[in-house]
Parts: sequence; C-alpha cells; structure tokens
Amino acid sequence: MSPAQLAAQVLLWAGVAAQLACCAGVWWMRDVFDRLHYTAGAATVGPALIGTSVVLTGGAGAVSGTVEVVAATAVLLLLGPVVTHALGRAARRALHGDIGEGDIGEKADP
Repeated sequence: MSPAQLAAQVLLWAGVAAQLACCAGVWWMRDVFDRLHYTAGAATVGPALIGTSVVLTGGAGAVSGTVEVVAATAVLLLLGPVVTHALGRAARRALHGDIGEGDIGEKADP
C-alpha cells in the first residue's frame, strides 16, 4: 500500500467517523439550535475529508471526475454555512416570532 493510498484510507475513515458523530449528535440533542451545530458539521467536515480521499486515490476516474468531486466539495463547503445560518434564523423566527433588535435591515427606535 502506497503512502497516498494509506492517507486516502485514513481520510475516508475520518470522514465516515465525522459523519457518524454528527448523526449521533443530531439524534442525541433535543434543541433545534443544538442539532443545527451537528448538521453544520455534517455538511462541511465529512464531505471535505471524503472528497479529499477520493481525489487522492483518483477514484473518480478521469480528470473530469476529479474536477467534479472538487466542485461538489467546494459547493458544500461554501453553501453549508449559508444554509445553516438561514435555518437558524428561520427556527428563531418560528420559536420567538422575531429576529431581534439591531439586525441588518431593521431600524431600532431612538
């Protein structure tokens, strides 16, 4: 086994372990905001590790397959925090009926 294959195996198993830990966290937590922390990790950490593993092994086939893996991982890493933030705002609005004073776009009374 070459060093690249060993590194790919370690990254793959670390990604799988991260996904399982995030799933356990979502299952264990009772509050929507606590669960949101684990879903954010599941959308960023696991896919980054697994995508890096696929790129190291060349498991996607040709160069175009590797580009697709890198693009998919980049989209998850860039949009994961945006989706997490939007879900957090929606959950706060649903639970409390407001977003709070001083948020962008809202003017506080003097």
